Amino acid sequence: GFELTTKIQELELAGKRVYSIQNDALLICLERELTKEVITEIAKRQPARVVCLDQGFKGNDQLKTNAVQIMKSHGVEDFRTV
Repeated sequence: GFELTTKIQELELAGKRVYSIQNDALLICLERELTKEVITEIAKRQPARVVCLDQGFKGNDQLKTNAVQIMKSHGVEDFRTV
C-alpha cells in the first residue's frame, strides 16, 4: 500500500540491519539470526507493521512466541514472518 517514492531508511538496532518504511510505519528485518534484543528494539519504535524472516528464528519456537508477545506489549498488532 506504499507508493514507489516512499522513503526507506536503513537502521541498525541491536547490531542488526532493519529497514524503516515511511518513518517507521513498517519495519522490515531480513536478518538470518534474530535476537530478543533486536525484536525488543523494533517493538519500542511502535510501528504499525513488522515483517521478519521466519528463517531468522532458526526453528526457535520460544523466541518466535516471545516476539509476538513483545510486539503486543508495545502495541504492535501486525507482526508477520515470511
